[in-house]
Amino acid sequence: RYIENNLSNTELSNETIAKELKISEVYLRKLFATHLGTSPKQYILDMRIQKAMELLVESPLSVTDISHECGFSSVYHFCRTFKQRASLTPTQYAEKNRIFRI
Repeated sequence: RYIENNLSNTELSNETIAKELKISEVYLRKLFATHLGTSPKQYILDMRIQKAMELLVESPLSVTDISHECGFSSVYHFCRTFKQRASLTPTQYAEKNRIFRI
């Protein structure tokens, strides 16, 4: 929940999560590996991309606004990461998947 509630925070890191949970970063990474099969950093990135996909389809926000809403420190980093994950730029993804409501 902490990650979900703080997804837009560009400072969200292993350190901040571990401090919030009052555990060590090493133990945090071990818990993620054991229970989720990934690292906390990768999990956060996956959640940010998933949220961006939802916003690109469902909201009228610009790519810049969505990148900030999803916790990316720059639009360039967001677009590059999004394209690596979705094989489309954010704009292409939105155009292909946007649901138009009348």
